Amino acid sequence: MTSSAPGDGKLQHDGGMRMKFAVALATTLATILAACGSGDDGTTQKDAAGSGSGSGSNVAATVSVVTCTGTPPMVSTDSDTAMHYTYSTTTAPSIAVGSMVHFKMTPAHNVAPALTNSDPGLKVGFGQDVCLKFTKAGTFGFLCSTHSFLGSVTVQ
Repeated sequence: MTSSAPGDGKLQHDGGMRMKFAVALATTLATILAACGSGDDGTTQKDAAGSGSGSGSNVAATVSVVTCTGTPPMVSTDSDTAMHYTYSTTTAPSIAVGSMVHFKMTPAHNVAPALTNSDPGLKVGFGQDVCLKFTKAGTFGFLCSTHSFLGSVTVQ
């Protein structure tokens, strides 16, 4: 802290100036964070957008929830403590355009669009059991939003 006698030309610093700066900085940061607009799963709408080809363009979802029929490939979580996805096939599912994948999550895990090479429709809630239909070719990445482990579906 610098002090001076009145009129000596030295700059005076006080706690009031620091407080004004701190309030201005906090207000600016709060405004920036509010403008980012994140979803419940921590991803922003821009992050979740994609075409399945990695273009990052904001397109309509090509992945949608459908009624499970037959025995499509399955992506599941074995337990609340396992930190990986398990596939009913040897590797990550590879399906034809227009086909579906059955996702079965435990209460501790979910499926959320990965930040790249994904689709905003690729979402399965915690503990949900749903089928998703893929209507466009590409490799679609996804993750558990709580634990960050990854998975994918390839559509040919």
